[in-house]
Amino acid sequence: MMLKQATADLDDDEWVYVRYRLDGSLFNLGRLEAHTKTQERLIQNLLFADDAALVAHKQRALQRMTSCFADASRLFGLEVSLKKTEVLHQPTPHEEYRPPHISIGNTELKSTQQFTYLGCTISSDAKIDKEIDNRLAKANSSFGRLYKRVWNNKC
Repeated sequence: MMLKQATADLDDDEWVYVRYRLDGSLFNLGRLEAHTKTQERLIQNLLFADDAALVAHKQRALQRMTSCFADASRLFGLEVSLKKTEVLHQPTPHEEYRPPHISIGNTELKSTQQFTYLGCTISSDAKIDKEIDNRLAKANSSFGRLYKRVWNNKC
């Protein structure tokens, strides 16, 4: 209900559209450039439990969404944690990285190069190298703990 209130005044061009196909060849990017058999889905936010990620193509749109979200939070008697709220910018492939300046009230939110959302590492360079390293480290740690008990157990 609160997100509906927060997004009521926003225009569709301030959101992110994802284009996709469901007819196979998942990794053939040329198929996504086709004008037939593709579908677009409007992505307004990403939600999980008590976390929310707002997504936009432009800094102006993200600032407007953030302000509307903070205002709606106050209407419902909630407060956005300024210490825990971070902003991540992923530039287009040939664009130079410039940290975004997003604020709530008079407080500018912390800009970061990477953060973890739902256990996945998301970085500003949009590469998955750090995510793969992170998952390999977790798997290595798990196998290390299991080694003595499962594989080297001499009952």
